[in-house]
Amino acid sequence: MNTNMKVIAHRGGAGLGGVENTMDAFVNAINLGVDMVEFDVRRTKDNALIVIHDSEIDGRKLSDMTFDEIQEVAGKKGYAVPTFVEVIKLCHGKVFMDIEIKETGYEKRVVNILHKYLDYDEYSVKSFYDVTPYRIKMLDSRITVGLLLGRDDADFRMRYNEIFPMRRLKACKADFVCPYPLLMLFSFTRRMNHYGYPVYVWTVNNGFIMKYFIKFTKVAGLITDRPDRLKHALLSHKRSTNICRRV
Repeated sequence: MNTNMKVIAHRGGAGLGGVENTMDAFVNAINLGVDMVEFDVRRTKDNALIVIHDSEIDGRKLSDMTFDEIQEVAGKKGYAVPTFVEVIKLCHGKVFMDIEIKETGYEKRVVNILHKYLDYDEYSVKSFYDVTPYRIKMLDSRITVGLLLGRDDADFRMRYNEIFPMRRLKACKADFVCPYPLLMLFSFTRRMNHYGYPVYVWTVNNGFIMKYFIKFTKVAGLITDRPDRLKHALLSHKRSTNICRRV
């Protein structure tokens, strides 16, 4: 039974209510007592680094919009898009940050910002693009980096290399791996742990699947929109384990 897995709030806990990847979402996750908050970083037309998941807003590409333009659209929807710096300053000293870089090309800027505001034990950086963890390691080998697996556009060859990712993990200098649950075939977690790669699974929201991972696997953590549900499941299993031990 794995009751020590990390509870990771996906986009600040997108299923807790409110708007994902906003300052309010991260405050809610911190108040809930999660182990990590996960969030996404993108770059605007005027080179602002912002925290937002989708590449478009109201059908317009973020890369074609300035930060002010994005804020104007978001404001009409009732929320504000935070900058990367705003989020890490909010989370600094309160919760570990699981940072996903959604595009390539600004890894050095991210590293410079991390150096300015955070200590190494406060964050990790990951991406679906192998080049991103590799570039970050080349910039600073002390930064913990990971590779995400489960791209929507994967062909057969890429999907095979997601199920058996060892070559990719070594080449991009990853420290951990983040698979989509359906990729975890052929003793995936056991294979990864054998070679020293912690496994963080995304995105697990179903209570029964959470219980499966708790009971039968040794994954390091679950990334979830419902960190409250995962915390409850872990607490329930800890209590049942303690009762069994006393008996």
